[in-house]
Amino acid sequence: MGKSFRSSREALEYSHKSVKGGRKARHQAPEAESTVLVALSEVFMSEAAVAKLLARDGQQIERYRQAYEHDEDMVRVVLRPRFDGGYNVEDGRHRVIAAKQAGVGFIEAKIID
Repeated sequence: MGKSFRSSREALEYSHKSVKGGRKARHQAPEAESTVLVALSEVFMSEAAVAKLLARDGQQIERYRQAYEHDEDMVRVVLRPRFDGGYNVEDGRHRVIAAKQAGVGFIEAKIID
């Protein structure tokens, strides 16, 4: 998933506008975002966190699992590299659990520092 063509074009136009008076703009245009495929085996979540989310949000996770099994488009997750390898989930824990339950091998992700 990602931004529409129109919002990407508007961001590009915004970033190319000159700033009057030589001062920096208060809000910078968003950086170009890219989506990568990450093996789910490299995405780590504690068993306690998974159990808590399944108990609390089991129906939502089940809907996501079905969506993955039917090959529907899903919003990418946001991952942060771990010091010892692999990734921690910054956004999208429900989707990661659902994808693992559905037997998906890879997930679309944005990697942040």
